[in-house]
Amino acid sequence: MPKRRGLLLVVMILLGCVVFYSLHADENDKKRFGKVEVIRDTWGIPHVFAETDEGAFYGLGYATAEDRAFQMYLSLRIMQGRLAETVGNIPKKNRRRGNALDNDRRMRTFGFFRAAKTVAENIDKESRGLLQAYCDGVNDYIFKNTDDLSYMFKKYKVGPEPWTPADCIVVWWHMAQFFAGDGTRDYIHYRNLQNPDNRRFRPAAGLADDAASVVKRSDVGDEWVKKIGEFLKENGFEKPETLKSINPEEGPKFSHAWVVGKDRTTTKSAVLCSDPQTTVTNPSLFYEYHLKGKTFNARGIGVPGSPIILIGWTENVAWGVTALGADQADLFRLKTDDEHPGQYFFNGEWKKFKVIKQKIKVKKEKPVKLEIRETCFGPVVTEFSFMQRGEGEVALKRIPMCETDRETIQGAIKMMRAKNAAEFLKGLGDWRFPTANVVFGDKEGNIGFSTIGAIPLRSPLASDGGGGAHDGTDGIYDWKCIVPAELYPQVINPKSGYLFSGNHRPIEKFYPSSILGISTGSQGDTVRSWRLRELHAAKESFTPQDVLNIHLDTVNPVKRDLVRFGLHLRDVQKVQLSSNVLSALKILEPWYKSGASIDLTNEGSALAQHISTNFRMFATQLALKHGGGQSGLCKWLKELQNRIAEDPKAKLDRLEVQYIQNALTAAWRTAQSRYGRDTKKWREAALEEVTYKALGYYEGLDGFPSLDPEKDYEYPGITCTDGNTIKSQGGQSYSQWVPMHDVDSAMSILPIGQSELPGNPMRWKTYRLWKEGKLHAAPLSRKAVEKIRKSTIILPRK
Repeated sequence: MPKRRGLLLVVMILLGCVVFYSLHADENDKKRFGKVEVIRDTWGIPHVFAETDEGAFYGLGYATAEDRAFQMYLSLRIMQGRLAETVGNIPKKNRRRGNALDNDRRMRTFGFFRAAKTVAENIDKESRGLLQAYCDGVNDYIFKNTDDLSYMFKKYKVGPEPWTPADCIVVWWHMAQFFAGDGTRDYIHYRNLQNPDNRRFRPAAGLADDAASVVKRSDVGDEWVKKIGEFLKENGFEKPETLKSINPEEGPKFSHAWVVGKDRTTTKSAVLCSDPQTTVTNPSLFYEYHLKGKTFNARGIGVPGSPIILIGWTENVAWGVTALGADQADLFRLKTDDEHPGQYFFNGEWKKFKVIKQKIKVKKEKPVKLEIRETCFGPVVTEFSFMQRGEGEVALKRIPMCETDRETIQGAIKMMRAKNAAEFLKGLGDWRFPTANVVFGDKEGNIGFSTIGAIPLRSPLASDGGGGAHDGTDGIYDWKCIVPAELYPQVINPKSGYLFSGNHRPIEKFYPSSILGISTGSQGDTVRSWRLRELHAAKESFTPQDVLNIHLDTVNPVKRDLVRFGLHLRDVQKVQLSSNVLSALKILEPWYKSGASIDLTNEGSALAQHISTNFRMFATQLALKHGGGQSGLCKWLKELQNRIAEDPKAKLDRLEVQYIQNALTAAWRTAQSRYGRDTKKWREAALEEVTYKALGYYEGLDGFPSLDPEKDYEYPGITCTDGNTIKSQGGQSYSQWVPMHDVDSAMSILPIGQSELPGNPMRWKTYRLWKEGKLHAAPLSRKAVEKIRKSTIILPRK
């Protein structure tokens, strides 16, 4: 009986939403869409061809809802703070990271959805109109095809509510937040500044590997550098070089992308590849689509529920994105006392908190009360900010919530309409969240790079370059402004003829990165950017196929060189090595000499994949000399390469010998413990181990477990699982290759497939291609799309 009542409730909710939507849908609005066709290709990808831009967005909304409606609403409810209401107070897979109720308290307190509603009301008329067209498409599908929606709606008793422009905005933020800091650890740094500990590692000045930077001083003009100085001086930074740099952490490791320009390609047009390396999920985090309206013809990937293209291309420009993780959030220390309850001190007076009282519904449990306090900076977030007893209250000011009249969709539209690389660069200025590195190229062969995202300029009075929690008692400590986009690190047509990003240092140290908020902790190369540099430097001229071949590279240069220098210790320096190291080198020597591919089809790779790349001070004092993390490790190994190139008999010092021995010893012991003592069986065991991992149904980046284990699926037998290789299949959430001389020959893949529906053949359509390391056709013209057409519908449907 309870089950019947539950099903009846869902039916009533759905019927109510249908009536609501039918009453409020303006039939006259549909005339503005014109003719809209949605062609599905062999892989289930929707190609929307429309007479108007609004029609293209409408068709995209319709197709997305058909494929991913439940995923859209799940993301929405996570951001609204309604997850516990939907799935119950389930714990995260790592229970120490909290549960659904913790998520809801955090999301409601931070105010993502409150801000999204305000932004949706305030953005320009065209952007809102396009978002509304997308929503109309979503709602037309959902409320006219209730019987075709995922069974998950009934399983979790979710009645879909009309999709709104605010929903589009906040589900974009859902994805974006994973590639941005949230500011909640700023008080830890402030505390450390107040209580200095000489034992705490801080990178020494001068450790930056300038040669690894994307933007070189020689590639930018004096006038641009002068404008940066003038801007800083106008905002109170008289001597910016005297300010300290914040103590950086390693930035996010998300994606690699590269582009080769007209001076280095055989076609004289740009050729671009992009691999957003995030965990492959079931269904995919991303959604692949193609939409052609009156003023654009674009395809690529976004997230279900939002029409923003993250990575993609048009007839004129292709682009790829990697995570930057620049600082867009700060804590402000509030002054409160018992004599002024419900107030905080600011600008010489006591101000009242704005109090918002809410109830969080929890499935099968009583509602939980929540009180949110807001300040002129933003919400009070003390309970989420790792505070110690007696340290007071802190408020959070954060992009995107504090920008209430602009949004990333505005930049995305300009990017889709750009006719060339210069116009594309200009359009990037309206991108807000998250921050990212963008590489791009056009059909004329021009290429470019820029960092993007709204970056606040901190007060010149902020301590340690703004890395710690700020004084919240006076406006003089507040943000000065948002840094103008034209002053972000950027370059068009560098002397090298190519550009790439692997989450490494974006610009040389002549640029005041810490002051302008671009500092992300990368002092130089990452493992992947080092390898990309090697591959691009190895050729003078590239065919489009040469550019694609880089995508298939399976060499981790750090592990390769640690083996190389291990052999140097054994054969040249004649160091007394342990039996474990000698045993490891016996297997790894032929692996190294055959190309050092970490792909598990190669002998020795099962052992090589376990070579440690931990390069922190607690692991080795080499980090004090070269810097910690990947950038320090790469810097040391590149310097060691040069030393041995100059003197083949060069001797490594005690710390270097120790690090290499420890890395090889740890690899040997790990392989033995996981695969057994018979080394001939290691490769087979390593391949089998890959398939043990499950792709949990609706397991996203939030950390919650599968919502239906019966629909989980095992990993395919992928063979390149090292996340620091370019191929890195374990993180191949999407790939694209675009030769701009012939965009119809472009190729892409979105593992595991387009649909979330278990019975839909498109749910697993790219699973086999992913396993095999292949891409599929990704054309742009109507003529080429027709060749791979599987179905066509005309919208709006009656």
